[in-house]
Amino acid sequence: MNDSYYSSTILRVGDEAADLIQGGVLILFGEPLPRDLEGLSVVHRPADKPVLEMQPGDQVQLGAARLTLTAVGDLAHQNLATLGHLVIYVDPDPAAGLLPGAVHAKGQLDVPSPGAELRLARA
Repeated sequence: MNDSYYSSTILRVGDEAADLIQGGVLILFGEPLPRDLEGLSVVHRPADKPVLEMQPGDQVQLGAARLTLTAVGDLAHQNLATLGHLVIYVDPDPAAGLLPGAVHAKGQLDVPSPGAELRLARA
């Protein structure tokens, strides 16, 4: 994924984040983040702000996991750029709807290890 428009390094995985990820929900937050969200989040350190806006078809690499975005909420780019915050729902129920700050994706999601790279790229 050499053509990435966003990259970040995973710092730590909250105590409850692994259960959420296994259920298909990944909550990313850059530092600093609200203390009460730390346990639910995968905390990361962005290299820089995203240089492109996310769109369906973009690729997400998180460590060894690869995902393809299928839908992008209206506030997802702004939240990622300002807070390092992004919620990724993998293979969500089609009836669930898309939250403004979230993205939907297809693929296999694994619990990342500290030091893993997060990258977003055009397909």
